[in-house]
Amino acid sequence: MNKAIPIIGIILFLLVIVYAAIALSGPDTTSTNSSNIFWSTDLNSALQQAKTTNKMVFIDFYADWCGYCRQMDQDTYTDPLVQERLAQSYIAVKIDTDKNPDLSAKYGIIGLPTMVILDSNGQEIKRISGYQSADQLLSQL
Repeated sequence: MNKAIPIIGIILFLLVIVYAAIALSGPDTTSTNSSNIFWSTDLNSALQQAKTTNKMVFIDFYADWCGYCRQMDQDTYTDPLVQERLAQSYIAVKIDTDKNPDLSAKYGIIGLPTMVILDSNGQEIKRISGYQSADQLLSQL
């Protein structure tokens, strides 16, 4: 019994370390939670990829503090039809406005969420502002 106490203590200590490592690792910045869409975070590489694949670029400007942005991640971007449409015709890019203020200013982002669609040459084709349900976004795409 005396030997069991140190072993239990070691196991509990290791569990705390593993939990802390997972909690501190933070969210994945290349994809949304529960979504099969690959989200690039590099607009320049997305534009290059768009040229080679003859696709458009779909930019989702967001911020971690934006409730509607999180709601779109959970509800809109997880919709299978939205995922299919984005994968077929677009290179998807997520831009955190807090971490990319110059890029946000370049595209005149004043409210979130804002989605901007570019052609493969980087010219803006369309702008979608505010929360979009899956059906609303599909009608815009």
